[in-house]
Amino acid sequence: MPQRTRLIPLLCVLALGGPTLGGCASGPEAASPVQAPERQLPALYQRPPEVRDPLYVADPLESTNRQLYKFNAKLDDYVLIPVVDAYEAVTPGFVRTRVSNFFLNLGEVNTFLNSVLQLRVTKAAPTLARFVINSTVGVFGLFDVATDLEIKRENEDFGQTLGYWGVAPGPYLVLPALGPSNLRDGVGRVADWVAFDFVLPDGIQHNDAYAISSYTLQPIDARARVPFRYHETGSPFEYELVRYGITKAREVQIKE
Repeated sequence: MPQRTRLIPLLCVLALGGPTLGGCASGPEAASPVQAPERQLPALYQRPPEVRDPLYVADPLESTNRQLYKFNAKLDDYVLIPVVDAYEAVTPGFVRTRVSNFFLNLGEVNTFLNSVLQLRVTKAAPTLARFVINSTVGVFGLFDVATDLEIKRENEDFGQTLGYWGVAPGPYLVLPALGPSNLRDGVGRVADWVAFDFVLPDGIQHNDAYAISSYTLQPIDARARVPFRYHETGSPFEYELVRYGITKAREVQIKE
């Protein structure tokens, strides 16, 4: 074979960067060309939202919920927080504590009922003890004697009871003035109100002082005891963070 003929395969291999590329090779042993990796973005966005979004919460009414979130923020900024600030400015801390104790003691009623519905004796028994002690020795709940006796306060509502028995939370909801919730807990709120009115003695319900305080002092006290303030996170994703945080907190409460 002439020398020129023997150099042709060698030059071909060197020109293509090595024998593995096989541009000049032939036959069954030739390797296939290396393919560039395909971009995976289309595949990523085809995944379910709960997979691609770490803060995913089912929110089919998101547009309406966002508007209600903005409404609640303005209601908070222009009405509720100024009223709370004025209440705290003119009311001594001792009196505010007595007001909180009174309404928290009434809340033991729903906690006891829901603990019974969940068959949780370990929560129902101390809750009943707290209510009896604070309503008598604590002078209608004005003084939290039960906590001084190291009887822990529980917190159960009908939304938690439904979740305990396997009812799904349903879609996320933002309730006017009441804030973040979901369909199950929204129904639970109504059930708690009805149950409380049913078991509360008529002598208390029809008392003018109680009626006035339940529509004035109670919502003010309830808002004062919640440290959250709208737009204090400084995050442009506050809506998503609140939605996720509230949802996960309720899951933890139900699993306790």
